[in-house]
Amino acid sequence: MQTKEWPEENINDIEDYFEYQKKKNSKQSKRRWREIEAFKEQKRMQREIASYDDYLMH
Repeated sequence: MQTKEWPEENINDIEDYFEYQKKKNSKQSKRRWREIEAFKEQKRMQREIASYDDYLMH
């Protein structure tokens, strides 16, 4: 089986593509992490307010 010689520009394009995909996935992971943290903070605040309301009612 013969190996083909890839032109240098194709190799650079492939490397750029994979680098772009890696950055894109990283940004999506960070965004998802921020969404999860915001959701957890919202739930924590709801529990805190509910316990405060419970305290005032008793």
